[in-house]
Amino acid sequence: MKKIFYTTISLFFLGGAVSAQTFNIKQLAGRWESAEGGGLEVIDSSRIYIVYGNEKKQIAHYKADFSKTPVSFDFTVNDDGHEISMKSLLLLVNGDLLQWQVFEGDAKPVHFTADNGDMIYMKRKK
Repeated sequence: MKKIFYTTISLFFLGGAVSAQTFNIKQLAGRWESAEGGGLEVIDSSRIYIVYGNEKKQIAHYKADFSKTPVSFDFTVNDDGHEISMKSLLLLVNGDLLQWQVFEGDAKPVHFTADNGDMIYMKRKK
């Protein structure tokens, strides 16, 4: 009886760990907007845009580590011939809410922090 109980508990925790790792770029597909009007638009893994009002800049390159929580999401945007590199963290809170913290410079913590960076909450537009 104990063996069955421990096996069931182990499978429960293992199932939770596996489902936590299923977050990927496909789940971000769509348009995400903050209350201030900024956000992200993810078409697919090769077409991601930063949006603010009527401006839309394509992310030229990005590196995302979906094995971490929050996701490490570093990207480069070309702005009027200048390459701007940003470091950020992403957390899909639920299917329609995304938490995003963007940091300037080289320093980036592994967890969200109130000490530096801009925290943005975005809702998926339907």
